[in-house]
Amino acid sequence: MQVPEFSPSLGFQETAKVLETLAGNWITEGPKTRELEEALATYVGCRRVLMVPNGTQAIFAALKVLGIGPGDEVIVPDFTFFGTVSAVLLTGATPVLVDVDEFDGNISIPSAARSLSAKTKAIVPVHIYGQSCDMAAVRALADRHALRIVEDAAQGMGVTFGERHVGTLGDIGCISFFADKTMTTGEGWALLVDDARLVDECIYFKNQGRLNRGTFVHERIGYNFRISDMQAAVGLAQFSRIESTIERKLEIQRAYVVRLAACPGLRLWGDNGFGRSVPFRVNVLVDDPEGLQAHLKTCGIGTRRFFYPLHMQPALSNTNVVVRERPISSIRLFERGLMLRTGFDLSEGQIDYVCDAIRTFQTGRTMGTVVGAAAQ
Repeated sequence: MQVPEFSPSLGFQETAKVLETLAGNWITEGPKTRELEEALATYVGCRRVLMVPNGTQAIFAALKVLGIGPGDEVIVPDFTFFGTVSAVLLTGATPVLVDVDEFDGNISIPSAARSLSAKTKAIVPVHIYGQSCDMAAVRALADRHALRIVEDAAQGMGVTFGERHVGTLGDIGCISFFADKTMTTGEGWALLVDDARLVDECIYFKNQGRLNRGTFVHERIGYNFRISDMQAAVGLAQFSRIESTIERKLEIQRAYVVRLAACPGLRLWGDNGFGRSVPFRVNVLVDDPEGLQAHLKTCGIGTRRFFYPLHMQPALSNTNVVVRERPISSIRLFERGLMLRTGFDLSEGQIDYVCDAIRTFQTGRTMGTVVGAAAQ
């Protein structure tokens, strides 16, 4: 049996929407993109959603619209995808890496507070792996120190803090629709903007300094951060079944929990209880994630390791990234974490197969025996 680490859930609805777009002879950003933006704005509960091509551009645009640039410092959790920190560097600002809470991988507010300086102007909380940060604590810290908040909700579609959707609790939020997310447009992110004063600023920034297309008069310095209507068409098809996709992901998580509850030497990722979580993957903590990953690969099962701590990234060794206290929890999470597949089309038989293979390896480690491939 083969269980790939990921495969997108695409079908006739996506094909029909793309063909409809082609038949309409408008393939650049246009009516389908606006329809998707309006649907998303209603769903997440904010004034305006603006689609942009990718996450680096989304976080970069959000920070620049909020006035962040050279000479400023921006608080970034050490445990996140590289694009979060590279977007800060692109603005010319200095990322300040802080530790996370080992229980859920989200930003540690005490670590962030200890890492502030007179130059700190913004904070980028990351809602990691489908669970919300403690946004009440983030907001309290930001209010005390006059910080702008850009929420990196890359893995946050459908996730809430209390009753509010993540990405709507700061100044600007950013959600990913990359191929492996809960819904996809292939590539593509959304800017979530609730402050009326920031909506036009974001439009100027992403639309070559204009509020409307079709004119060659540019009132501001702006850029081309548009997507295509073919991407939006895929997104509309995906959005039409968003709640059933989320429910299936939660069902799969529950199935893993039941099957792995008594697995020796393994702890499943906890729920922090801040709101609705939507599992990006099913996360487990073990003593030898590298060995377990290698074993599962021999069984035809794809997995993914946790994020590599940013302060250890080779690419950042010669940059102006600041670390005022060594992140310990981000290291521990990387050293123990492994992600298992979720997905709308994952079968019960595949879940059984994956869990049997995990138990075989973990039991062998506990008993000190050599572990072979799982039974076929």
